[in-house]
Amino acid sequence: MHLHLKRQTGAIVLAIGALIATLSGAAMAQEISQSEKLLFQTNHFDNVKKPVKISYTYQQAAAAPDAFTDEASVEVVQHNADGTASVTAHFLSGTREIPIPPIEHAQGNPVILGFLERDIAEMKRLTGGAIGYFRKRIRLALAAPNIVVKKIDVAYDGRQIAAQEITIHPYADDPLKDRFAKLADKGYVFIISDAVPGSLYRLYTTIPSATATPVVDASMTVARGDGAALLKTGLVTQKR
Repeated sequence: MHLHLKRQTGAIVLAIGALIATLSGAAMAQEISQSEKLLFQTNHFDNVKKPVKISYTYQQAAAAPDAFTDEASVEVVQHNADGTASVTAHFLSGTREIPIPPIEHAQGNPVILGFLERDIAEMKRLTGGAIGYFRKRIRLALAAPNIVVKKIDVAYDGRQIAAQEITIHPYADDPLKDRFAKLADKGYVFIISDAVPGSLYRLYTTIPSATATPVVDASMTVARGDGAALLKTGLVTQKR
């Protein structure tokens, strides 16, 4: 994953850099998986030729008072000849904000990293586990050679578009998973489409429910994307 970050201070920014390094470690250890290529080594902004702001809706669907809705965005400053882009990203606001430094040659979409870093922090808060441990589990899950990249259709801007979906369960085969109770079966779903500016359509996590259908825990959906359409499939439900 080639994200070239400008120098900037702050523990949270360093955490983003650590996540990048951890995910990149899978590439050094073995052949790049199809999911890694799609999420981190594909030029997500090659379909954006002019400066534009791409907006996303973030929803945390935990029980009140922890539930909230916020925003994330990526501003494409310049499209580069190599297919990358010069971008600035903003992930959430106020005390929830995760600072992401400007990126001169962004290949993957940086709000993916913002989402994962917030999720990792939440996993630490809820379970007491180490941040490095959760990063490693996500890295290993994405690097697994047997992950299926599923072709699906999603609703965007009033029409159906083709997309690719990746689902991972980082803790399912973990010897320590009993420590995490129902979070041991937590799923991460990435939906990517060339028809969407910045390529990221939706990213969300699921946790088991009392029924056979998992519930959405946290989600991030591109503006004009219809996250509700996924709920209508019956594959996931909204957490109450």
